[in-house]
Amino acid sequence: MHSTFRKTRAACYTGYVTQAITVNLAPLLFVTFQDRFDLSLGYIAALTLITFFIQICIDAAAIKFVEKTSYRFLAASSQLCSLMGLVMLAFLPYLIMPEVGILIAVLVYSSGSGLSEVVLSPLIEALPAEKDSGGNVMTLMHSFYSWGQAAVILISTFLLKLVGSDLWFLLPLFWALVPFFNTIAFLRVPLADMTVHAEGHGVIHMLREPAFITAFFMMICAGAAEQAMAQWASMFAEKGLGVSKVVGDILGPCMFAVMMGIGRTAHGLWGRRFVMSKLLIMLSAFTAVCYAVCVFVPVPLASLLACGFTGLGVSIMWPGMLTLCSHKYPRAGASMFAMLALGGDIGCSVGPYIAGLFSDTVSQATEKSGYAFELCVRLGLDGEQLGLRAGFLAASVFPILMLIGVTILNKKGFDKNEIQGQ
Repeated sequence: MHSTFRKTRAACYTGYVTQAITVNLAPLLFVTFQDRFDLSLGYIAALTLITFFIQICIDAAAIKFVEKTSYRFLAASSQLCSLMGLVMLAFLPYLIMPEVGILIAVLVYSSGSGLSEVVLSPLIEALPAEKDSGGNVMTLMHSFYSWGQAAVILISTFLLKLVGSDLWFLLPLFWALVPFFNTIAFLRVPLADMTVHAEGHGVIHMLREPAFITAFFMMICAGAAEQAMAQWASMFAEKGLGVSKVVGDILGPCMFAVMMGIGRTAHGLWGRRFVMSKLLIMLSAFTAVCYAVCVFVPVPLASLLACGFTGLGVSIMWPGMLTLCSHKYPRAGASMFAMLALGGDIGCSVGPYIAGLFSDTVSQATEKSGYAFELCVRLGLDGEQLGLRAGFLAASVFPILMLIGVTILNKKGFDKNEIQGQ
């Protein structure tokens, strides 16, 4: 085992816990923000969009600067930005206009989150493999996002009930301890020599290859399939299935995060036993089935379990595509990871938006269309419930496209460790 880099791996893993904190903490406080600062629903909804938009901007910019800057500086900066953003979230709403204070905090910690996606993948990929390891270190690292997401949901909910909503600002300060210690860690841990891409293997060159373009769009599908369920599972459980919020959150988004963590951890430990492309094909089909159960099965418990098991289906999609591309283009450098992260974050924005758009369109149509109203009566649903199911039906296109795309890549031998032009 390469014990020299054990602390480096731990810092990379913790970096994904930090990302889970910055992405998932604010949504847990949306109701508190609305009640305490009288914020509109439109403003609150925009915060999630801004989070991913900033990450997309960082991904796009990193394609140019990531290989010209110290990786240690970038890794430490990603954690420092997350730390500063969380501290700002606790104090700025009381020091300046709440709308402006929260927005500044989101901008700062979202920058750190986007930078983490760009830097941590090439850092972990460059480390020597542990002796006798039968797993996939990329997937294992991403599992820490899932476990971090579940921890943020459960621990924050418990602490908020313990201290009360008046002391909500203690939550971001508590979670800020994670990036605080990880910033120090990245300033000290050893880093492996990073390979800058060879001539003819940069992003511009790869964008001329149909296989890489397909992989980029598969990253969009991976992000969309994951976040469409993650963002809408709670509302679907509460309003679409009529269960209580506590039960809905536990069997919806929390179970989703746990199942995604289980899938990633299992593959991270034993993943080398499977051919990545074939595994992605099976999981894409499984995810499509889970979405179909949510849409068509009228039994609430079955739909709730399908929401949770979708986490298992999407668990390998994002890190799996990164693994395939890193094996196909080992000399491409960190700019390739920035490009793929860009695709993934575009999907994270597009997936929930399309699901929400279809949900809203169908819900409104039931008020104007006699046929849609009759359909609701036959199915025993109201307009909002039918709309939410229609949103998941629209989102199901992403795992289906993932299935088709990876099948094409598999036929082209993309999962083999080959470099074009060699």
